Amino acid sequence: MRGYDERGTPFAPCGTLCKSNGYDERKKRVSYVCRKQCLTSPSFVPHPIPGCKYLARECGYSTHMSIRAHPRLVCEIPRSSKRWKKIRNLRSASERTNGTTKEADLDILESPRVFGLTAASIEATMACITTLLKRVMKFIVRVTLNLIGYLKTWKESYRRKLEGPKVPACILSLIQRRRAPP
Repeated sequence: MRGYDERGTPFAPCGTLCKSNGYDERKKRVSYVCRKQCLTSPSFVPHPIPGCKYLARECGYSTHMSIRAHPRLVCEIPRSSKRWKKIRNLRSASERTNGTTKEADLDILESPRVFGLTAASIEATMACITTLLKRVMKFIVRVTLNLIGYLKTWKESYRRKLEGPKVPACILSLIQRRRAPP
């Protein structure tokens, strides 16, 4: 109803998500286009429009989102892009932990009232323990659901999700190094 998703990516008239088309430094706005997805990948278009008037344009439907109009939603690097995800993953571990503890389901560091260094250290310790437990439980649930899916359907996609991460050769050589007998 508002015209964009939770990441600030606007919808085209046919209901598909637009793709980023760059940032206009002078006007401080991000451009989005549909890139005629109804022709290239019609399965992603929820409500195709027969005889769409935007098909005559080079990039199809286009729109702009101003940073001034949506300061907390729109930024120079669109949140749905690979570049944004790479920058977000470069945050330090403390920022990710603080972000996790501020989430709605934990709400630990949202408005802590702490007086004294001892109380602050207890609050931080409890936040770390809670975050660790949440991540462990998410891992257990994910593995359990993938195992159940694999055992029910025997699909290759579930089996691949159950495999562990590939260990780099440098770490693998350290793990597999055997000591010579004395």
